[in-house]
Amino acid sequence: MTSFDEVIPNKGRSAVDLLSAIRPQCTLLRGTLEYENARKGYWAAEQARCTPYCIFQPTNSEDVAQAVHVLRETGCPFGIKSGGHGRCEGESSISAGVLIDLKPLDDIRLSDDKTSCRVGPGNTWANVYGTLNPQGLTVIGGRASTVGVGGFCVSGGISFFSNRHGWALDNIHSFEVVLADSRIVTASPSSNPDLYKALRGGGANFGIVTSFDLMVHPYQGMWGGGINWAWEHGDAIIDAFIEYGNDNLHNVDASLLIGVINYGGTWVWHADIEHLLAIPAHKNPTLKRLLDIPAVSNFTGPTSQIQRTNGILDHYPPGSYNGYWTFCTKVDKRIIKVFMETWRDEIDPILHIEGIERSALADINFVSGNIINAMRRNGGNALGVVEQGPFLVFLMEPFWIKEADSPRVWKAMKATAMRTQSEAKRLGLHHEYIYLNYANPFQDVYDGYGEKAKRFLTEVSRKYDPEGFFQAQRGTGWDLRGPLVPSSRI
Repeated sequence: MTSFDEVIPNKGRSAVDLLSAIRPQCTLLRGTLEYENARKGYWAAEQARCTPYCIFQPTNSEDVAQAVHVLRETGCPFGIKSGGHGRCEGESSISAGVLIDLKPLDDIRLSDDKTSCRVGPGNTWANVYGTLNPQGLTVIGGRASTVGVGGFCVSGGISFFSNRHGWALDNIHSFEVVLADSRIVTASPSSNPDLYKALRGGGANFGIVTSFDLMVHPYQGMWGGGINWAWEHGDAIIDAFIEYGNDNLHNVDASLLIGVINYGGTWVWHADIEHLLAIPAHKNPTLKRLLDIPAVSNFTGPTSQIQRTNGILDHYPPGSYNGYWTFCTKVDKRIIKVFMETWRDEIDPILHIEGIERSALADINFVSGNIINAMRRNGGNALGVVEQGPFLVFLMEPFWIKEADSPRVWKAMKATAMRTQSEAKRLGLHHEYIYLNYANPFQDVYDGYGEKAKRFLTEVSRKYDPEGFFQAQRGTGWDLRGPLVPSSRI
C-alpha cells in the first residue's frame, strides 16, 4: 500500500501528466472529491485502501486504447477494475500505479432479435438483470447483484442457470478488446478465435475487454431461497446433493449449493436452492429429496432473479475483510464430509472473532455433466477441464471486521484446504483445477489448468502481447507467471 505522502515516481508522474493532457475528463487526480469517491468504490475494505497515482475512467474503447498507449510508453504500472468485488488487495486495486476504472463503460444494448446483448464491463449484474428480466429474458451472470460483469465473465462465471446453459464464459458470442499495442479488435469464433478461447477463462492476461456480446436466454421467474438443517442430517443432505448433480435430465431447471455455517454457536447445514421456473422446487425430482429432509428453517418461495441476487448479498456486507479459499476434487461423499468437519474443527477456536460467527460459510458447487458439455461450445474454453468429467468446487468465504484478526482467519482457511486436499490425494480424488473467480492471492491459478491449457494461454499471450505488457506491467489480478502474492506471506 502506498501513502498519499509518498512522491509519485517519474514513470507514474509522466503517465498522470499525459493522461491529464490527452483525456482530462477521464483522469481523476489525487486530492479531488471525484478521485476519493472512485477510490472507495470497492466491496472489500482491503481493496478500498488503495491510493493509485490517478484513476482513469474511460467512456469508450478509444479512451482505453489511449490509456494503454500512454502506460506502455511511460512504463507505468497499472491496474484494471470492473465491479471491484474482489476480496483482497491487488485483485483490482493498485497503489503504486494508475487505476483504469471501467465503471463508465456501462452500456446494455439488446439486439433487435433479442438473441444477444452488448454489455459493458462497468456494469453490475443488478443493472443487467434489471434491464432484461422485465422483458422475459436473462443472460448467464452472477449470483450476487453487485458483482461486476468484467472479471466474472473472463474468469469462469457460475450461475443459477449453469446446468442448462453452462458458465458465463461459455455464453459469450464475442468480446471487444483493447490489446497491448492499443488496437481494438473483436474476438469471436470467426475472428481471432484463439484469443476468443483464451479470454474464456484466461482473465486479464491478453487485453482489456471493453464490451461483451452475451447470449440471451428466456426467463420465466424463479422459486428458491435458503434452507438450514440440523448437523445430524449431513449424510442425507450430501446424498441428495450428489443425486442432484448427477441427474443431468432434471437438474437443467435447478441450481443448488450446499454448505455449513455457525449460527449463535450452533453448526447447521445450509443450502441455497433455486428452481428456474416459477413453481415450487419439490416439483423437480432432483430437488425434492433435499426438500423432504426436515429443516430447522426454510426461507424458500416464489422469487425473482433480482430478488435472489440481492438476498444473497446479506451474507456479504461491504466494507469488511473477506477471504476466499477454493480448491476442487472429484465427486465423492467421503471428501465432502471431511471438508465440512475439518472446517468446523478449524473455525471453532476463532468463533469469538468479530464477524466470524454467522459468516464462516464453507460451501460446495457441483460442476455437472451438463456444465462440462457446455464447455465444448464454440471451440471450447481455456480451463482445461472438459476431459475430466464432473467435479466439485469447494469454497471457504468468511468475513471479519478487524484487520488484526486476518492472520488467524487465513490460517484456518489454509489448514482446512491442506487437510482436505491431503485426504483427497490419499483417496485418489484430487483435482488440479482452481476456479479463478474464487481464488485467493496465494494460489497459482493457471498451473491448476494443467500443462496443455497453460501452454495454450502462454502462446496466445506471446502472440497478442509479445512484449509482455499485461504480464509485467499490470499490477492487479493473476498473471500467467504465478500467484498474485507469494505463498510465504501466509
